[in-house]
Formats: sequence, C-alpha cells, structure tokens
Amino acid sequence: MDTKKKYNILAVDDAKDTLMLLEFDLGEEGYQVFTAESGEQALEVLEEQSIDLILLDMYMPGISGLEMLHKLKAHPIIFNTPVIMLSASDDEDQIVAALEFGADDYVTKPYIPKVLLARIRTSLRLLEKTLELESLAKTDFLTGIRNRGAFEDLASKAISQAKRSNHPLAVAMLDIDFFKAVNDNYGHDAGDKVLVEFADIICDCFRDNDIIGRVGGEEFAICMANTSAENALIACERLRERVARSEIQVDDSKDAKVSVTVSIGLSLGRGDEMSLEGLLKEADLSLYQAKHSGRNQVKLYQEINAVIADDIVDESPEISEDEYPGIDADIGIGNVLGDEDLFAEILVMFYEDHSKDSEKIQQAISSDDQPACKHLVHTLKGVSCSVGAMQLFELTKALDDAVSLEDKARYQQLYQPVAAELVKVLGGIEVRLSAQL
Repeated sequence: MDTKKKYNILAVDDAKDTLMLLEFDLGEEGYQVFTAESGEQALEVLEEQSIDLILLDMYMPGISGLEMLHKLKAHPIIFNTPVIMLSASDDEDQIVAALEFGADDYVTKPYIPKVLLARIRTSLRLLEKTLELESLAKTDFLTGIRNRGAFEDLASKAISQAKRSNHPLAVAMLDIDFFKAVNDNYGHDAGDKVLVEFADIICDCFRDNDIIGRVGGEEFAICMANTSAENALIACERLRERVARSEIQVDDSKDAKVSVTVSIGLSLGRGDEMSLEGLLKEADLSLYQAKHSGRNQVKLYQEINAVIADDIVDESPEISEDEYPGIDADIGIGNVLGDEDLFAEILVMFYEDHSKDSEKIQQAISSDDQPACKHLVHTLKGVSCSVGAMQLFELTKALDDAVSLEDKARYQQLYQPVAAELVKVLGGIEVRLSAQL
C-alpha cells in the first residue's frame, strides 16, 4: 500500500461519540476523516468528496446500514469503494447479509483500534490491487495510453453525454504514414519507439479531457467532446504539423533518427443520431481519403461527401447515359448480352440490395462474426464484377481473401477502401436514379 498517499475515509454512525473516536484514531494514523450521522448525510458527502473507504454502522434511523450498503453497491461510480460494517450486535444473520450484499469486512463495537486499522489497511491494499488490475486491462501495454476497449467505452459515454447536452463532438482516426518502412528499415524495436513517441506527442497536443486510444498497430483514435468543427480541425492540424517536425531517435548507439508523418480522418457529430460506430466509420473513410490523396494531411468527412458529390454531378462534362462513377458500363452491359434496359434494372437492384453493405460488413468485423463477414464480402465481390464495378471488385477480392484466411489483423485496413469505393459507386447510381424521377 502507498504509505505516502493520504486516504479519505467516510465514517457513518448515528452515535456522535463513536464518530469522535473514529475521527481521532484514524486521524492519528494519517487518514483524512469525513463523518456523517445518517445515510442521507453520507450520500451528500459522497457527492462532494472523493472517498477511498467507508465505515458504515449497521443500525441507524432513517436509512439503515444494509439499505445504505445497497445504495452504495448500486452506485455507478462508487460501487467499488470498500465498505467495512460496524455494529455492537453479533447477529450472525445480519453479518452474513452484509457480506453477501457486498461489504468487505465486519467489525464489532466497541472496536479495538489496532484491529480496525489493520482491517482498513487490508481493504485499501485490496482496493489498490483491484484498481491496478483494472488499469492494466484498459491500458495499451506499449504506449501507456488507453487501449481500444477502454477508448470505445469512454467515447461511448462521451457521446451519450453530448446527446443529452446537445453539444458537438468530434472523432479523429490517425494513422502513421509508411510505418511498415520504419519496421523494415530499422527493426521492430525502432517501430516501438516511434509508437511511444507518437503517443506522447498526441497527449501533448490535445486536452486532458480528450479521450485518446491506440486502436490498432499504428492507428490511434481521439474523441473530442464539446468541440466544434473549426476547433477539431485546428487541433488535428496542430498535431500533424508537430509530428512532421519531430525527429525520433530510434538507435542510441548509431544516433539514428527517423521522421514520420500522420494522416488524419475527422468526423463530426451533433444531435440524437450520432453513434460511436457511425463516427468511427466516417473517420475511417476520411482517413482513407487522406491516405489516398497523398498522406500527411487532415480530411473532414463532410468535405469528402462534397468531393464525392462533385465527382458524381460535375456538369462539365455531363455524365452520359452509359457512365457511372466507379462502374465500367461496357463490362456491365456485356454481362447481360448488350441489354441496356436490363443493365439499368440490375443497377437498381444492386443499389437496393447493397446500399447498407458497408455498415453490415463493419458490424460483422466489429462483432467478430466470421460467417456473416464472409457471406457479405463474398457476395459483394460477385455482384461488383457483374455490374462492372471493377475497382470495387478488386478491393473486395482482397478483403475476401483475408476473410477466407481469417487474417483478422488486416480486416479493418482492407475494409476502408472497400467502403470508400462503395460510397462512390452507390452515389453515382443514386444520382442517376434521382435524375430519372
């Protein structure tokens, strides 16, 4: 147990003399003691103070000790706080009930100071171990920042809060450019040093309340609560510039240094419809666009939509009747023996049947639903070839091969270009359908 830390203990008892004794005995040992004469007062203290351990009298007027214990263990924040029950009664049934309800220990009154202090130390030691294990479970072992699970958990909570308060929220996906070359040229130890330094730069560039996590090998994510589009872009550009200026020493003996850049995809949410899954998907698509456009840049999802729309509805030159973005109409029409009307009907069916494929594939990957993922990807690959969407076919074929080999480490990486190309193909069909109405 950390003897230098000053622990806060809340003593709850309707007997004032007991509270005075507890305050004196615990204070002599260096504990900060807060007192409450009832369950109601105790709840007020817990709202205002951070408490490490609670001493709770079993029998009190109003809210009894057992009722109070129920409330404590049902509380979403303080349910892990150790509780030691105090009582002059030796009723075994009550003792068993308290322990079954979640009490950590039981001490009879009048208490023996040495015994009580020993049990307090034991409870606090167990609390520290529990918190340490929880921290390890939520922390990326290399960089020391949150891992994917912890990031998604906190980001989901931030999104729920943003919905309630109707505040804007931004999510960014970051990927170190050409990171494989660092590993290939300098070794994996050097790659690890780059990842650690990169994580430190992220933490230095963003606010303490921004949620930062490592969600893949060289991929990181940031959730920025109560952040406008302008401020999110400023923060991401600040990080991009800082990374580009940095030199990371990867070999002390040779004084070897490397410079890396970062591509960033940014998505923005506001209102009741936003979800973590949706924002991450938009940020992923934006990240792919940043990579595809030359790397070392920030792309905003709204801007990507505008670019796609401009590509589809560009009036000069106009899209002819046999042109669709991402589709080779000659191949598609040839597959139906030159029947242009049938080809048009097939495109409508493709749009109706596969407009949600991107979300479905992402869900299958996220939930590790291998059969669903295989079915969705394999089917999309086949129909892409049939309608002449050859780039989509090639991208989906690569993902299909990875799924067949169960190469799960590459699923997300290969999914991103598939999703972006599918948006392009579906967008072109939608524009043509709208023009025909």
